[in-house]
Amino acid sequence: MKYSVAAIFICLSLLSCKKDDDAGENKSELITSAAWKYDTGGIGDASGNIVFDFVTAGVIPSCALDNTVKFEMGGAGTSYENADICPSSPATSTFGWSLLNNETVLNITGTATTGLSGQFTIKTLTTSKMTLLKDTTITGFGNVTAIFNLKH
Repeated sequence: MKYSVAAIFICLSLLSCKKDDDAGENKSELITSAAWKYDTGGIGDASGNIVFDFVTAGVIPSCALDNTVKFEMGGAGTSYENADICPSSPATSTFGWSLLNNETVLNITGTATTGLSGQFTIKTLTTSKMTLLKDTTITGFGNVTAIFNLKH
């Protein structure tokens, strides 16, 4: 009987320790795990709800939709134009990046892809999705939140 109770306790302990997909990975590991690609984006609210889509409005050209960006450990990164190269764009370009404010802000120096540069609040960061928010001023709109959803 003692062995049965102990076995049940061990099984329950192991089952209750199920890890989330992102448990144990810090933000640097999640960001650098694979290349990121534009998913959706636009102008919206701080919750990440898009009300004005960048692609539909022609803000992000179709040739940029296959671009990828790879963050490397140590703060360097590379943008890749991939098959559909935008006019006057190099096939690859480099940028720098760092995490700020207790890893809640992604700072990009240079231009990563689809106009990503500057400081972005990290709203979501998982093994397959990154949502970045940036408060900015746009002529004709005033103060807005730009939203960039990236995926692997």
